[in-house]
Amino acid sequence: MSFSVVILAAGMGTRMSSKKPKSLQVLAGSSMLKHILIEADKLNPDKIVVVHSPNDIGPIKKETKTFNKVVLAEQKEALGTGHAVKVAKTYIKDKYDVLVLLGDVPLIKSRSLKKLIEGLKKSDLMVLTAEADKPSGYGRIKRGESGTVQAIIEESECNKNEKKIKEINSGIIAFSKNNINKLLEDLDARNNKGEYYLTDTIKNAYKNKLTIETIITDSKEVLGVNNKKDLAEAERLKREETANSLMEQGVTLCDPARIDVRGTLKCGKDVFIDANTVFEGNVELSSGVHVEPFVLISDSTIGKETRVLSHTNIDKSTIGDNCSIGPYARLRPGSKLKQGSRVGNFVEVKESTIGEESKVNHLSYVGDTSIGDQTNIGAGTITCNYDGAQKHKTKIGNNVFIGSGVELIAPITVEDGATVAAGSTLSKSIPKNKLAIERSKQETVDGWQRPIKNKGK
Repeated sequence: MSFSVVILAAGMGTRMSSKKPKSLQVLAGSSMLKHILIEADKLNPDKIVVVHSPNDIGPIKKETKTFNKVVLAEQKEALGTGHAVKVAKTYIKDKYDVLVLLGDVPLIKSRSLKKLIEGLKKSDLMVLTAEADKPSGYGRIKRGESGTVQAIIEESECNKNEKKIKEINSGIIAFSKNNINKLLEDLDARNNKGEYYLTDTIKNAYKNKLTIETIITDSKEVLGVNNKKDLAEAERLKREETANSLMEQGVTLCDPARIDVRGTLKCGKDVFIDANTVFEGNVELSSGVHVEPFVLISDSTIGKETRVLSHTNIDKSTIGDNCSIGPYARLRPGSKLKQGSRVGNFVEVKESTIGEESKVNHLSYVGDTSIGDQTNIGAGTITCNYDGAQKHKTKIGNNVFIGSGVELIAPITVEDGATVAAGSTLSKSIPKNKLAIERSKQETVDGWQRPIKNKGK
């Protein structure tokens, strides 16, 4: 079928108490709008029209730039949802059906939307509804004795009996190309808010004897997000959905309620993830990876059988198989660990490669450095890569032993098999298989007394 999608994203979101547009509030690492765009794009529509307010053109444009089919439509006056669709319709050819989505209903799924579009083959309008035990805040679906949908009544317009109705309107409606223009033209603003309600198209369609059908879905899918409390509930539902999906794939989660995936997480077999872990962007955990508590991993790939110990932060890095990282390690962007290497507690690595079976175990900083295979970096070692203006490279070869408390002032090369004595500060390269030592002569001062603090001061 040929159809276009309209996303109503012009809401101010005053109850969010935020400078951000309502639809750009962040849910599971992405804006609500992006979540909706991803689901809409799966349907392969002819066009996606995003309706925005005049003040939001910059951030909305930035958020939608990666979606090729998106067209932006400015709603210059906040005259309601019906008016917003009228604005969007000027960008859509009459030969296309129209599916209307809301920018504050971010948990919607493409499978439900597909049913609405397919329903237009036999119906003039398709409405997505849900059953809610606590329908407060939602429009109600009014049906006749035969079950026919007669109207959608906004809560502010409901009488006492209508407020008792449990079937709620999601705000998501699919219109046949044959009647949408007439239904929009017939809207008026004679209501408590003086706005053009899109929901009034249902009442008008019923009067004109058009066929109205509904698809009933889970109320969780059509949760409307109007404030930060709603946003937190949507986050909880998204977290639950993601955790269930991971466990269905065979991932072991120590506590499904305490994992946050703010992007995409791909896992191999026999992956274990402990509590209070966060994954941002695109993360891949290969088979047998073990992630301990309080770990943050962003846009990184972790190799097979690697163990990430507690309180470790990994960002834009590539980790090989059978590695060990942490606890309290930090891998900054550009870090690469090869098979069997180890980065230990309170070690920071930046834009560096650590070779196979090499170790940087304790309290060290490795920046702009390449380390060969089977090399040991002692505790407290620093690669001094920055001179205040430029970054410089350190190159450390295979089978090198660097003692504790060493400073390597870049640019410098430590060749294969070299040894650097503990406590050395080196600025010249060390030849292959040589020992480098740089220390002041130790002296013992006789008769020296430690200063005594004047207690009267």
